[in-house]
Amino acid sequence: MLGAGIAERSALSTSLRFAVVIPVARYHQRLDRCLQACARLTYEPRTIAVVSDVPMALPDDPHFVNVVTNAGCLTSPGAKRDAVRAAIPDVGVYAYLDDDAYPPPDWLENGAQVLAESPQAAGAGGPGLAADDQTFWEQVSAAVLASPVGSGPLHFRFWPDPPRDCDDYPAYALFIRRHRLDAAGGWATDWYGGEDSALCARLAARGGLIRYDPRLAVWHYRRRLAPEHAWQVWNVGRSRGCLIRAGDPYSWRWMFGGPLCVSIAVIAAVVAALILAMPVTAIAAACLAAYLGLTLFGLPGRLSWAVRLIVPLALLVHHGSYATGMVVGLLTGERLKRGGSGSADVTLRRFGDLPDQAVQGSGPHARPAIGEGPA
Repeated sequence: MLGAGIAERSALSTSLRFAVVIPVARYHQRLDRCLQACARLTYEPRTIAVVSDVPMALPDDPHFVNVVTNAGCLTSPGAKRDAVRAAIPDVGVYAYLDDDAYPPPDWLENGAQVLAESPQAAGAGGPGLAADDQTFWEQVSAAVLASPVGSGPLHFRFWPDPPRDCDDYPAYALFIRRHRLDAAGGWATDWYGGEDSALCARLAARGGLIRYDPRLAVWHYRRRLAPEHAWQVWNVGRSRGCLIRAGDPYSWRWMFGGPLCVSIAVIAAVVAALILAMPVTAIAAACLAAYLGLTLFGLPGRLSWAVRLIVPLALLVHHGSYATGMVVGLLTGERLKRGGSGSADVTLRRFGDLPDQAVQGSGPHARPAIGEGPA
């Protein structure tokens, strides 16, 4: 059986060409770990495309290329991903990875296996698991996302769950078949936040779902609870509010509007209790006890008690940020955007093609050579 499994995975390695796509806005400390993990991927054939607006350093590895937008501005993640479509069209699957995430060595083999098992799927995705060396406040954000109270029915995005089909999945660990992506018109957006939901909606409208499978897990660094995580979740809520306002049928579901609805319900319950002279203290105490029980003891994984004790408050920050962002999106219909078309004047550079000055870079995008940056 073991020999048959190895032979099957070997055959898959010759039938699909993967391009791992990593959009990078600017250098940060976790980027090195992402690239070093990608250098240890074992699947063939593969290309690892680091997409940036100016030239960046690469590992000394022939699998890596630097796709440079030359846009003269900070481009959106969708524009960067479409730049790879223009520069590297001869692949079977694009494997999208965030620059603060890193995969196991057999990530692409597992991707090929899941796609072979689900030939009708437009793509596949896996959970973003908490990295093992996060700071305390990043651990708090990770616990919030992994908690059923924090993510509800979307809990599987952040913790291994049984396989299923999805019509909405984030791009931190997302495989898309090239012909499906082409049929959907590519990413085709300058949005900063919500671009993956918009693409998945177009794929689903054409009958292409995303196959979730825990074998496709990556490790994904969270952001500090405040202000980074709160701002990120606020922007997610704002994007979802914009999609609802625009009539996106895939966004009209309670799992996306839950935090806002719960917030409104809590406020309405408090007001009603005060008006009706109900025993507010007793009701509040019962609700608080139930909430603390769920948030303190309903967290998966091994967590310190210091993290567990912060999570009940962190969940309020998390859901409050999402709910207020959704209100802004619903009222204004305006989302954050970045520039660039993602296809004009794109250049493709390999490590050996970059002059020393360009490799080292300058300005906000600059980064040291691989292995020389901060640990």
